Amino acid sequence: MQASTKKSLIDDLRRLGIRDGDVVMVHASLSTVGPVDGGPMTVALALREAVGAAGTLAAYVSWEYSPYEATLGGRRLPRKEERAWPRFEPDSPPYHGFGTLNTFLLRLDGTHRSPHPDASIFAVGALASEITALHPLGTGYGPGSPIERLIARGCKVLLLGAPLDSVTVLHYAEAVARIPGKRIITYRAPQPGGSSPPDWVDVAEFDSNGILDVFAGEATMDAVESIARAYLLEGRHTQGIVGRACSIVFDAKDIVDFGVGYLEERFT
Repeated sequence: MQASTKKSLIDDLRRLGIRDGDVVMVHASLSTVGPVDGGPMTVALALREAVGAAGTLAAYVSWEYSPYEATLGGRRLPRKEERAWPRFEPDSPPYHGFGTLNTFLLRLDGTHRSPHPDASIFAVGALASEITALHPLGTGYGPGSPIERLIARGCKVLLLGAPLDSVTVLHYAEAVARIPGKRIITYRAPQPGGSSPPDWVDVAEFDSNGILDVFAGEATMDAVESIARAYLLEGRHTQGIVGRACSIVFDAKDIVDFGVGYLEERFT
């Protein structure tokens, strides 16, 4: 099986519609891309080169030590455990469950990372600082988040072999859709920066794992995947092969607008 190269990956991305100067948010499953000369770092470099110096590459990376699960629903860690919790830093390890590629993206030169210990966004390129500079606790994916700024900047969403439930920008649609009964979750998180040991605060967010009860069951398709599947049927996307990965590109604003309509038409 012939391995992909950086050049062949960039050529594949060009055929998919990724251009110099684009703002691209990538979600990747490296296992679907197949063998690549130089491994995952070559994929990261190909993506960076595909958007060029005038473009911006972004990804949802979260944090390996996010306290979200441990403190969900008001649970509190012992004070000793809070004091010993790792500090969130720009080079902190990403959450492993969102793909191996994120580790290599964070090694690129000139990277920026939003200061949110759970919903952290990586970016590199012309707009990286603008996109990631502000990310207050309580604004994980909605108004005031890097996701909002990516959408406003004409972002494209690239699924590089990744599943439809990984389209993070659709959490913004969940946040702004005018529908009753939205689920709110609470958890505790260490304040980024500041004192050492960090101050811990209570955080309330829309439930990104189930914005409504109907989407919250363990065996139930969530709202993100439901919207993405319906959007694909509209044919307003492009698709192709990158390496050996079946890949899709969405216009972020278009799929978010579609998602808001999808939720409001069905659940208002």
